[in-house]
Amino acid sequence: MAITITKAEIKRKCMIPAAETSHDSDIDALIAEMQPSIEYTVADEYLNDTGNTKLQAVLKLGMLEIMSGELLQQLHREEGASEVFSVGSISIGSRPELGSKLIQQGQMRLSPYLKVEEASADDSGIASTTRDAERTFTKESMGTW
Repeated sequence: MAITITKAEIKRKCMIPAAETSHDSDIDALIAEMQPSIEYTVADEYLNDTGNTKLQAVLKLGMLEIMSGELLQQLHREEGASEVFSVGSISIGSRPELGSKLIQQGQMRLSPYLKVEEASADDSGIASTTRDAERTFTKESMGTW
């Protein structure tokens, strides 16, 4: 992996105190699971351009945002984490949209550097010259239905 994402960086982005260790194994598993797949989607020409430190910083930040957002989403799914108490216009509790917004932000940041999907050679399409023609249904044409 060309880019290194650390547990401390994810904790900082998620505003988890560095001394808090209860999520360390989850963060390690998240990095191991997500980083290779995110890197795979980035075009090799950008990922391998290690001399361009600003580009590498943008790629790292996008990956960090996606992984941190996923951690926030996972924490929100824990039992009791999504409880919200409201009195009038004041709400106390977690904001579940923060994780998804962070994921979207990371995806947008990485979008210019993603691999272009190549159409496979066996893709077929239907070409029609009857776009504006009226359809006529006959007994013969409906017989195969």
